[in-house]
Order: sequence, then C-alpha cells, then structure tokens
Amino acid sequence: MSWLQITFMVICLAVYLLSILAFLAVCIRELVSKTLEKRTLRRQSQYFPCGRCRYFSNETLLKCAVRPVDVMTAAAQTCQDFVAKP
Repeated sequence: MSWLQITFMVICLAVYLLSILAFLAVCIRELVSKTLEKRTLRRQSQYFPCGRCRYFSNETLLKCAVRPVDVMTAAAQTCQDFVAKP
C-alpha cells in the first residue's frame, strides 16, 4: 500500500467517525430538547384549567373539542367555555 492509499483510508475513517459523532450529538440534543419541552409543559399545565375541563381529552390530535387552538396556552386561563368535569 502506498502512502496515498493509507492517507485516503485515514481521511475516510476520520470522516466516518466524525459523521457518527455528529449524528449522536444531534440525537442527544433532540432527546434533551424533547425532555425539557415535556417538563416545561408539565410544569405549565398546572396553571391551565384545561385538565379539569369536561371538553379536554388528552388525545394527540384534538385535546379540546371546543377551542383546539387555545388549549394549554395562556388564552386557556380565561376560557369562556370551561365546564368542570363531574
């Protein structure tokens, strides 16, 4: 093997390892971001009346049947359609 082939192999190996490290860094960053987002939402959810409302369902697609845009936001604190769960 010539020095050119060895150099090429070392460069390819370095690029491969760097791409793996970059992929892992992105995965870890996304995981941390999602975890912090869930923690923040959980912390904020105690201030919103949505969880105690009759129209609230913890479904992914439609959390509130009456005001789907305002659910779990600051606007939900003054919701006119709030009806307590029985």
